[in-house]
Amino acid sequence: MPFIDEDQLAALYKEVDQEKKAAAFFQNLQQENKAKLLRYDIYRLGFFIALAILILGGIYFFGFNSTEDDSAIISRIEQLELENKILGGSSKEIQENLKKFTVYTVQFTASANSDILLFSDNFVNFKAYPLQDFNAYSLGNFATEEEAEAFRQELIKLGLTDLWITSYKSGERILLNK
Repeated sequence: MPFIDEDQLAALYKEVDQEKKAAAFFQNLQQENKAKLLRYDIYRLGFFIALAILILGGIYFFGFNSTEDDSAIISRIEQLELENKILGGSSKEIQENLKKFTVYTVQFTASANSDILLFSDNFVNFKAYPLQDFNAYSLGNFATEEEAEAFRQELIKLGLTDLWITSYKSGERILLNK
């Protein structure tokens, strides 16, 4: 068996300690970069969702049929005034106002892992709903099932799959007859 004197052993321990410190530094650096990449992915998803909403809003707004009779126009104005009243407050007020109505959303996942996605509670169109042993994550707040289905189809065109329509009233899930 080879002999190692005290100086060589001390130098070996010092080198091992330096390697441990370097490994810890690089692990911390990797975790920080991983967290940044996750935030960038979430921001990118939010951008595409906002873009889809803007496109759908533009199609809906510019597709407004000008041959409608006056009662339909007045009804549409009243609906827009109601939506403006609902959406005119802070995001917390908006969420509280949405609880008064039946809201249709596009659910894109359900997971038992509660911290798979980090998002702001102020982001009204992205929501996590607790259901039994897991959380359901959904996008959008729509007044009708048809609007939610149109949004779902647009998301499918963007490449997202496995999406379905869900409905909530007062934060409680309502089963659809489909």
